[in-house]
Amino acid sequence: MDEVIHNPDLTFPQGLSWGYLSSSTSGALIVAQLSHFECGGIALSLCMSHKVGDACCAYYFLRDWARLTRDPKLTLSPPYFVQDSLMPSVPFDVPLFSPVIEPKKERCIQKRFVFSESKINALKALVVAESCVQNPTRNEVVSALLYKCAASSSTTNLGRSQLVQTSNLRSQAPLPPTSIGNIATIFSTPIYENYEHDLKLPKLVTDIRKSKHDMSTRNNLQENEYITVMLEAYRTGKLPFHQRNCDVYTITSILAFEFEKIDFGFGKPTRASQESGSFSNLFILMNTPDDHGRGVEAFVNLNEQQMSVFKNDNDLLQFATPF
Repeated sequence: MDEVIHNPDLTFPQGLSWGYLSSSTSGALIVAQLSHFECGGIALSLCMSHKVGDACCAYYFLRDWARLTRDPKLTLSPPYFVQDSLMPSVPFDVPLFSPVIEPKKERCIQKRFVFSESKINALKALVVAESCVQNPTRNEVVSALLYKCAASSSTTNLGRSQLVQTSNLRSQAPLPPTSIGNIATIFSTPIYENYEHDLKLPKLVTDIRKSKHDMSTRNNLQENEYITVMLEAYRTGKLPFHQRNCDVYTITSILAFEFEKIDFGFGKPTRASQESGSFSNLFILMNTPDDHGRGVEAFVNLNEQQMSVFKNDNDLLQFATPF
């Protein structure tokens, strides 16, 4: 059990249905597996295809499943299916290739870095002291630091980089949190030269906040940048953002979703985790089970050469504990 807690990918064994979920044209929509251990412990693994929905959908699916497990007579709010009148289907000027060209999987490794509440507060204080940003969020400061260290450790010859982040659109619509679908968009910082003066933490947090504000003023339901990027990837078979001619790092925050508190009747889980995935330059932020959920657990996917530099970055290790 201890081995699985520290190596969560063991609960996603090769050769089972997990791999088929990555297919754009076939495979299961949702796969769940319950693993039992001789010590009496259990592990629940879940994969949900993006053809069904996003991280928000996965969270409410698990949360409601857990609630019904504890109380089968419980009445739950039904899922809300978004209509075309709100989010119109995308008109295809040029039809997608058939079959869809799958982006080539990348060889990468994942490492986990934990930011305690006290270290996050120290990061916030540093940003406030050297910028005009008031009340920076843990998402903003952790994202800025991870991006800064990743850009500094780049092993490509591009010399430039950009941070892209995802944003849940349900509150902007407004839609109930149980809405089904990929109801999200992205926002991006400027493209930076990978030099120290361009990658100052206070500047990065300032730019992240401005980019998010600019995103909030757009009509993201009618003109969704995320959809445009993904359609281009499926049309060409190239990775998203390839046309930007720089290293692109994507951060997805699921800090708003308390996966670590989902209780199927056995108590809160010892650990909630993410499978490593197949794409590099990807960061996923989750709540920590301790610190009352106010810490941040960052899952970092980079290629092996870059990770060997990233994991030893002194600025990163000043605030994060690697695992």
